[in-house]
Amino acid sequence: MGDVVNYILIGIVVLMLIALPIMMNQKNKRETQKIQEQTNSLKVGDKVLTTSGVYGTITELKFDDAQKLVVIETGGKTKSYMTIDAYAIYTVFKSEEELKREAEEKLRLEQEAKAKEEQEKLEKKNKKKKKEEPAISDVKEVEVQTEVVEEKKD
Repeated sequence: MGDVVNYILIGIVVLMLIALPIMMNQKNKRETQKIQEQTNSLKVGDKVLTTSGVYGTITELKFDDAQKLVVIETGGKTKSYMTIDAYAIYTVFKSEEELKREAEEKLRLEQEAKAKEEQEKLEKKNKKKKKEEPAISDVKEVEVQTEVVEEKKD
């Protein structure tokens, strides 16, 4: 009995040692892909935050050999410009227009889901009513039987 438990525990440990690196690799691939998509979608006018904590607006995109460089404008009254690697951008903030568009899309999807749910409820209600109401053929059979009974009484 004790040997079986030991083999099971060893099997679980071996499985974990195999599965953990595979899962970590998948997570790293997703993160790398997300960063790559963000870097490729950069455009002039985007408001960004760099990994060093600098806020700014993209004013120019440059391609230098194998690098993608971004010129960002920082500061309030006095403007300053920085040229950084595109991979140094931590976050791209969405514009008000994009936020509005996303909010409208979300509202539209919620309304469609609500309408679909109401339609399904109505269909269920109609099915229930059809089950409760006798079918036309059932009513005819009942009428025929009552006529036969009345004739015998005479």
